[in-house]
Amino acid sequence: MPSEPAPAAVRCVVSPLDHRIEAVTGHAVDTLWTRRDRGLLDEPHTLLVDRHRELAQAETGVTFYRTLLHRLSSGEFPVDAALFERIDRTVDQLEEAADARDAAARRVLAALEPIEAAT
Repeated sequence: MPSEPAPAAVRCVVSPLDHRIEAVTGHAVDTLWTRRDRGLLDEPHTLLVDRHRELAQAETGVTFYRTLLHRLSSGEFPVDAALFERIDRTVDQLEEAADARDAAARRVLAALEPIEAAT
C-alpha cells in the first residue's frame, strides 16, 4: 500500500493586501510573521508585520459578525422582536468591526509605502 504524501501547508489569504506585501518583500506573509517572532526583521518590516497582525485580527472580527448575522438570518430562530434586536445589534457590531478593519488596512498601507519606495 503506497504511503500518502504529506499534506501541503494550506495558506489562506488574511487580507486583500497580502499579495502586495508579498510582492514588495519577496516573502510570504507567514514567513514574515515567523521572522518577526524571531527578531530577524529590520524596523520598517517589523512595523509592517505588526500592522498586518492587527489587520488579521480585525478581519477575524468582521468574519465573526458576518457569520453571526448569517446564522441569525438562516431561519434557525423564530422571527420575533428579540431576533430583530439581535440582528440590529449584530449589524452595528459588524459595522464597527468593518471600520476597525478599514483603519487597520490604512495602517498597513502606511507601513508598506516606505518599503515600496525603497525598492
